[in-house]
Amino acid sequence: MQNIESTSGENVTSKPKSVLHILSSLNIGGAERFVIDLAIEQRQSLKLNSVILSFGEEDDVLVAECIKNNIPVYFVKGSRLEKIQTFKRVVSEFDVLHFHSPFTLLFTCYSPILCRRKKVIYTRHGAEPFNQFKWRVMHKITYSIVDQITFVSNEGQTVFNQVNGWQSKPQSVVDNGILIPKESHQQPIEQQKTKIKLGSVARMVPLKNQICLLKAISLMPKSVANKFEIHFFGNGPCEELLKSTAAESAFPDNVYFHGMLVDREEIYKHIDVMVVTSEMEGLSIAILEAMARRIPVLATKVGGNPKLVESNVTGQLFNYNDDKELSRRLTDIAETPQLIEKWGSEAYKLVEQGYSLETVAQKYIKLYS
Repeated sequence: MQNIESTSGENVTSKPKSVLHILSSLNIGGAERFVIDLAIEQRQSLKLNSVILSFGEEDDVLVAECIKNNIPVYFVKGSRLEKIQTFKRVVSEFDVLHFHSPFTLLFTCYSPILCRRKKVIYTRHGAEPFNQFKWRVMHKITYSIVDQITFVSNEGQTVFNQVNGWQSKPQSVVDNGILIPKESHQQPIEQQKTKIKLGSVARMVPLKNQICLLKAISLMPKSVANKFEIHFFGNGPCEELLKSTAAESAFPDNVYFHGMLVDREEIYKHIDVMVVTSEMEGLSIAILEAMARRIPVLATKVGGNPKLVESNVTGQLFNYNDDKELSRRLTDIAETPQLIEKWGSEAYKLVEQGYSLETVAQKYIKLYS
């Protein structure tokens, strides 16, 4: 945060009255979930006029969540010229512009003078390099417009700077945060008298690599594999591959595809252990949400995952695309189901103490000032 020094030598900061969160869409994703929750916290606790500008459609699934929580949403639609005009009109009304994707930041190039009059924050939610020529050019142009860039993981920061060379730009890592549920739904596994429910909550795209979970189960003896259910939440281009692989397996009746659900409590009541098989992650909202409900996590050793998942404490880490190692980790849980309650309790403590949304909102208000 840059402070303005008064003639008396005191540091003075001006608190903004309004912030515009700019998103590519309001389809379900970790970044979109986080932005909505952050806007709720900013409006309720900080009395900040926190509003969303979406380049998506008015029927995107999370629009209803915004309406339910009284978050105003503007939509950018029409031809490129119409989008530019809408963008200029809306951003002119706000003190702070908070961009949450490279695509949305691109539009500052069409109105650099207007955007320079605002406080501009750019958050990179993942660790994808975006090293194609068009994105590298866009980041060169927008370098002088952005006041502060934030990342949700150290890996994301390193990758971005390697590609774009923004090391001299003010930047920081701001951990994601979540709304902590008041109560947890999970019961001790020995009292459930059911199969152990494994959950995957993610877009079904190659990056998420959910096929690894199905392969890991297929490596087990049938007597062990039958102790598990697999619950997939999400959709995407890999959905048919996952469904066909499950149908051809020795345990088709143990795999459930729930599609895209909005209600988080409905999702997590179906999960005893979260399994994250991604090639890349920032600081996963899905992991945080699971841990806040006393659900331990098995996750790949990538991105921000090791910051949340400590092996034998809050879950287990495994190497990306190593279905054999994942199979062994799951077998350990099948043989010692008491680990679920033990790790789940530690997971809850970690999130409660360090990843509340209130803490994150306070960090951002300092950057906005």
